Amino acid sequence: MNTVLIFRSAALGDFILATPALAQIRRHFPERHLLLLTTTSSDEAQRAKVAAYAGSAPSLQRSLPWTVMATPHLIDETLVVSNLASFGGIRLARKELQRHTFECALMLLDPCSPWPGRLKKWMMLWLVTRGAPILGWRAPGSFNGNRERLRSAGLLSHHVHGPMQFLNEMKPSRLKTPDAEIRFDLRPDGAAMEWANAWVEQYVTGRRLVAVAPGSIQPHKRWPIDRFEKLCQSILEQYLDIVMVVIGTPGDVELGERLQALNPLRVHNLAGKSSITQSAALLARTSLLVGNDGGAMHLGDAMGTRVVSIIPGLEYPDSIEPWHNQQRAVRHPVPCAPCYSFAYCPQGHNNCMRELPVEPVLQQCHLALE
Repeated sequence: MNTVLIFRSAALGDFILATPALAQIRRHFPERHLLLLTTTSSDEAQRAKVAAYAGSAPSLQRSLPWTVMATPHLIDETLVVSNLASFGGIRLARKELQRHTFECALMLLDPCSPWPGRLKKWMMLWLVTRGAPILGWRAPGSFNGNRERLRSAGLLSHHVHGPMQFLNEMKPSRLKTPDAEIRFDLRPDGAAMEWANAWVEQYVTGRRLVAVAPGSIQPHKRWPIDRFEKLCQSILEQYLDIVMVVIGTPGDVELGERLQALNPLRVHNLAGKSSITQSAALLARTSLLVGNDGGAMHLGDAMGTRVVSIIPGLEYPDSIEPWHNQQRAVRHPVPCAPCYSFAYCPQGHNNCMRELPVEPVLQQCHLALE
């Protein structure tokens, strides 16, 4: 059987936003073996941060927690190479994939990815697939990835559309998916579902569950923890039928402990304890998820829960909000937004998050709960 190689460099949130594109590819190649070649980031520091919540990051592995939830209905196989941009990474991938005969390779990239970077990835995939046709690198872009110019030209919209535009080179045009039909088909395994059902039965039965995600692997994307404390306290006081659970990475344990201290009988801390697939299964049982922009928000959106997301000023409006909960997203306007700085606040004040009051977030939570 011929193989179609799909390249997508992404951690949890970006992978979820690419799943509608993966569904399109599956429909177009129903009889092909779909192999995802991925790395969590091209940046070493970012890869280390993702490894802190996704597990160890050896030079090569067969899956990531989020790719497991897309297998086998969207993709058949995953190969994770920690540093695909290096000669060693290319050699390792080429060796691992030598048993495959590639019909083509598809590049699902950020629409803002600069042309030099695209051509580098094109060469990488050409070497890995031993000369297979490569699609997806010709989509509109710019030499230096200037987002403002691309935005003004109407070439940027929500990030869910990004991976899809790289499929325009494929025929027929039935690959087009109307916005109303976009879905994120992630499926936690049976063990995770059983765990979530047991947890809900033990701690939630007869009440509603609200999940809180107060962390972020990027510090400048965090709403201050004291605001989360005020938000959670207000919800607990106004809705006596609500139980809360804090989800997050091992780095969010202390944040979870602060929220749990508000009411240890009604607030449970699973940060660093539940796996990503367990969290996904639990989110499918929640009435509301509220938290900082990041993978957890998109995971909750994919699992069908209501999501109130707190969005920083990194990107332009209506770009990174959870797809089915865009109207519930909360932003605080600041003159320096969007800054397009994904690792730190260029101004050093982080006002887009630090100055956001509790009231607009609480209002969206009320609307979602009522």
